[in-house]
Amino acid sequence: MKRKTILTIIVEVLLILVFVSVDLLTKTFIYEPINAGAPDIVLINNILKFTAVQNTGASFGIFKGNAIILAIISLIIIIVVFIIQMFSLTKLKDKTFRFGLILIVAGGIGNIVDRFLLGHVRDFIYFELIDFPVFNIADSCLTIGCVLIIIYVIIYYVKDCKKNK
Repeated sequence: MKRKTILTIIVEVLLILVFVSVDLLTKTFIYEPINAGAPDIVLINNILKFTAVQNTGASFGIFKGNAIILAIISLIIIIVVFIIQMFSLTKLKDKTFRFGLILIVAGGIGNIVDRFLLGHVRDFIYFELIDFPVFNIADSCLTIGCVLIIIYVIIYYVKDCKKNK
C-alpha cells in the first residue's frame, strides 16, 4: 500500500473520530444537564433551543421502541459504508464523496453508541420556528453526508452524460 493511501486512511479515520467525539461531547455537556432537570437552553428565542429528547426510534422518531433492532441494522450499515470507504480509496478520490462517507460513518457511530449503551438516542437541537423534529450532531452528520453523496452522484452523472454525448 502506498504511503499516500495510508496517510489518507489515517486522516479519514481521525476525522471520523473527531465528529464522533463532538457528537458524544455535546450529548454529555448539553443534553445530559438538561435531561437531569436543568432548564432548556434558549439560543434564539422562539427559533432555536437545546432541549432533551430520548429517541427510541429512527429519524424523526419512526420505528419507536426498536432501539436494539435499529442498532444492529445501523451497525451493519456502518460496517458496509466503512468498507466502501476503504475499498473506494484508490478509485474514488473525489473529496465531496469521501467527506460524505466520513460524515455518514461518524454520524452512524455517534447514534449507535447511544442505542447500544442507553437503548435510545439523545437528541437536543430543536428548531422551534418550524417545529422541526429534535436532532443531534450525529443526525446532522448523517444528513450532510447523504446530501454530499447525492451532489457527487449528480455531478458525476452530468459529467458522464456530457462526456458520452
